[in-house]
Order: sequence, then C-alpha cells, then structure tokens
Amino acid sequence: MSTSSARSIDQVALPIPPWALPTLVMAAVLFWVVTMEGGMVSHALGQTGMFLHELFHDGRHLLGVPCH
Repeated sequence: MSTSSARSIDQVALPIPPWALPTLVMAAVLFWVVTMEGGMVSHALGQTGMFLHELFHDGRHLLGVPCH
C-alpha cells in the first residue's frame, strides 16, 4: 500500500448533510407541538386553531401520549 493512497484516521470525516440540523430542529418542534401543546399554539392561530387543537389531540392519542 502506498503512502499516497493511505488516509489517516483524522482525515476521514462523517458526511453530515446541511439539511440535517434544520430537519432535526423542525422535527423536535413538531413533536413538542403534537405531544405537549395544550392550546397555546392553537389559540394564537385564531379560527383554524380549534381544528389544529383537535388534530393534535387525536395525534396524542395515536402516539399513546396521555393528555387527560
């Protein structure tokens, strides 16, 4: 094996795509909204808030998160 083709351990980097961190943050926020949101986000949205509140409420039941 020649020295030009050999790579040292410190030269090998794991490729992390640039969209990975924003996607992880958005997934965490969505998970919080579905599991823990108790109406705060829904009320801030106005008229569509009740629809979203009921949608998230059903989502909590679907995920098995106790909500009441």
